[in-house]
Amino acid sequence: MIRKLIGMLMLTFVLAMASAIAIAQTKVKLTNEQTLIALDKEWTAAELRLNADDQKTISRIVAEDYSGTTPFGQIENKAQYIAGLKATPDTDVADEYVVHFFDGGKLALMSHRGTVNGKPTYRSTHVWVKRGGTWHLLQNHVSNIAEPTVSTN
Repeated sequence: MIRKLIGMLMLTFVLAMASAIAIAQTKVKLTNEQTLIALDKEWTAAELRLNADDQKTISRIVAEDYSGTTPFGQIENKAQYIAGLKATPDTDVADEYVVHFFDGGKLALMSHRGTVNGKPTYRSTHVWVKRGGTWHLLQNHVSNIAEPTVSTN
């Protein structure tokens, strides 16, 4: 009787341990929205540091047919965008993310606010496209956040 009880306890313990290991090894599947927000944060971090690995990260994330609008209204392609990047010690934290999906989840429109060195500085709108199971930044538009104008009336 005691051997049977010990055997049942051992079997229960082994099954519990196997389940715990299986759960620990299971990768957490991110939603498309979480994936895009993570990509946006990865892209921004790479832009700030701009080492050799960061150049590869940016090239992987930004689509070959990318088009962007700078905060000053210039239009740039991928090569122009990458050529204009410079490493910086600034911080850039994005929040207020809004993401909408279209075309069966293959196209996404994202907007967010960017806070540089603790000050809300810009709003950005991105168009993301999913090609071959991978998300790429297709379009980017950045607008500076200006101080509200004061009416003199």
